[in-house]
Amino acid sequence: QSLLEACHQLSSAGFENYTVLIVGEGTQKPELTHFCEQHHLNQQVHWLGQIPYDQLGQYIQLADVFVLPTLEDTWGMVVLETMILGKPILCSTGAGASELVKDGHNGYRFAPEDPVTLAQHMQHFIENPEIIPDMGQQSQEIMKAYTPTKSGEFLAQITECVLNDLPSQGY
Repeated sequence: QSLLEACHQLSSAGFENYTVLIVGEGTQKPELTHFCEQHHLNQQVHWLGQIPYDQLGQYIQLADVFVLPTLEDTWGMVVLETMILGKPILCSTGAGASELVKDGHNGYRFAPEDPVTLAQHMQHFIENPEIIPDMGQQSQEIMKAYTPTKSGEFLAQITECVLNDLPSQGY
């Protein structure tokens, strides 16, 4: 709902030259499509429905900026996948992955119930498209710290610390 409300904010401010692709299905879709019709957002908002996972990357590549407006998401792997593909992120603080979004560097975070701030961030990208490639590059740089090799090394360090802290069993 907050994404569509942000789109309405943009339209009310005179911004109409943008496209939002919504991936997925849910029980709120009839209500949300009605909201789009009621607020004349059908030119900007396009409903793609459920996309097979193996095709998701193709849609991410089409995007300039990725938005995750979730109310709550334990982690949000799609944020990481999108960052690896070099996209700036607009991420709700309701997603655990929001901790990987560095405001002003690789995107922006916003409260999930705050469509005004989301609209402001969207407007910033619309008015300043030249920042998109650099912010996307920053996303990729952040993700370099999360390779399988680096994750394995980190787990090995944790295991070593735990084992060194165990009391001697006298074996």
